[in-house]
Amino acid sequence: MIRLANVIVAHADTGAAEALLARLSHNGYHAMHATSRDQVLQLARYEHPDLILVGDVGEDSIGLGALLKQEPLLADIPMVLLVDRVTADSAEKACAAGLDDTISMHDDDVELLSRLRPLVRLATMHAELRHRACAAQPFGVAARERASVPEGTRPCILVVGHDRDGVGAILGAAAEVISSANLYDAESLLEHRNFDAAVVTTDGDLEGYLAFTSQVRNNPRLFNLPMVLVVDKGVPAVDVYRRGASRVLPRPLDLGILRASVLGMVRRQQLRWSIRGALFESLTEQTRDPLTGVYGRAYLDAYLAERLEIAKTHDRHLAVVFFYVPNIEGVRSHFGDDAAEHLAQQLGQWITGLLRAEDLTALYAKNQFCVVLPDTPTVEAEVVMHRIAGVLAYTDFAVREVYQPVKVWVQVACTDAKTTDTLETLLARVQAKLD
Repeated sequence: MIRLANVIVAHADTGAAEALLARLSHNGYHAMHATSRDQVLQLARYEHPDLILVGDVGEDSIGLGALLKQEPLLADIPMVLLVDRVTADSAEKACAAGLDDTISMHDDDVELLSRLRPLVRLATMHAELRHRACAAQPFGVAARERASVPEGTRPCILVVGHDRDGVGAILGAAAEVISSANLYDAESLLEHRNFDAAVVTTDGDLEGYLAFTSQVRNNPRLFNLPMVLVVDKGVPAVDVYRRGASRVLPRPLDLGILRASVLGMVRRQQLRWSIRGALFESLTEQTRDPLTGVYGRAYLDAYLAERLEIAKTHDRHLAVVFFYVPNIEGVRSHFGDDAAEHLAQQLGQWITGLLRAEDLTALYAKNQFCVVLPDTPTVEAEVVMHRIAGVLAYTDFAVREVYQPVKVWVQVACTDAKTTDTLETLLARVQAKLD
């Protein structure tokens, strides 16, 4: 069975743990139970966890989580404190100890999965960094295999709304806080500078704030931005999460939980930026296609062969997408090689820019790009594929020495890895869908 992620649940109470394990398994996670620190380490050695939930195993859970973070094998694995009831004290102590979140065992599935999903993607980013560095070595490229949050970087947080809860004042000691009561101004701020998180303090016009949240989440440049929504008591959290919230906090607001939640997400976002920068260290003259600037075919073959074996061995999703742009040749015939090459270069940049950092873009063949999406089910990959194709089709490209906007049409195809696949059969299947 294909797994979304491997999760270790560390808790001495077997009955309580089994209920959580069943919920995780039902939602596509491979959930494993450990009742002690030694069992966590033993499972980690053989099961390659993406996430560890640390509950009561007979010792201080926060201290255990911090110690596990020091293990070389687990240093890049997101660690979550698992408690019966989240309090400001437990959340702030866990955040200070370097744990990634604090979650109640009794949270409903919407809350639980909404909180775990970005942590699993963070684990995917860490793994992707190692895989790209490994694939680059035969090309003579030494790229980093690990990345961490840079020290001394003061975070920047956008507070949206009238802030009757005093969020800006609460977070001001730990971050640069910029406030905007107007949603249009807030959107403009997000477009023109980088923020590590946004806190949306809703009031009577809830739908306006939810529409703003959806718009930010659907923005190709902002879809990873952590967004905390503060809502009135009684507002169904499920509706808010469905519109793109990273965390929903009801009023009356617990200031300690707010602080721990936002600062934990800020640290996670800064880590994403650090990993993103490290990922492109493997994109060098030796591995790059000289025309488009994306990864070349030789690197793609080496990287994808390794990724495929890992997906097959560990029962993980692996999606491959092709984008073929045939009218690049029309531009070539009308305006010359330089214009066609400039268009192809822009297309590579646009496709890369519309993807997550952990997704890889390469030139597969003439006028044809290949995108690899690790740990991504086909249904999600198809959404990404059609979104990118739509953006490209509706974009007017400005091409050198062509004094008119250039439109492109895009042919697309998508497939996922099978347990019987070789590199050749995987690529042939997606090519057949394109043809």
